[in-house]
Amino acid sequence: MKTFNVYFRTDQQWGMREIKAATATRALDRARRIAEEKPDSIALADYDSHIPTINEIEVCDEEDSQLIVWHDDDLRLRLHASDLLEAAEKVVARWERGNLAAAVRDLAAVIATAKEGAG
Repeated sequence: MKTFNVYFRTDQQWGMREIKAATATRALDRARRIAEEKPDSIALADYDSHIPTINEIEVCDEEDSQLIVWHDDDLRLRLHASDLLEAAEKVVARWERGNLAAAVRDLAAVIATAKEGAG
């Protein structure tokens, strides 16, 4: 058995745990189970960053109804990742069948949505 240093990270915190396993893949499997089944057992610490990264700004009215929201580029990309992947897979599939134009238009629309500053 080898000992692996396994790092768990969120946007705001990180933690490290030593995991004994035969391979790095097995250590990752154990770490994923820990993260899914016992996340509170991971001792997380805040990053030493003195200025937090603001990735969302929401403007609401007096009744607290959302009027507009802004996401930074990183969060916006994460929010649209599954749509981007689906559109890209469609392009690849249609490329292989010779019917690319509609899939490229769909991909362009998803890219435009992912790049919007507010929405």
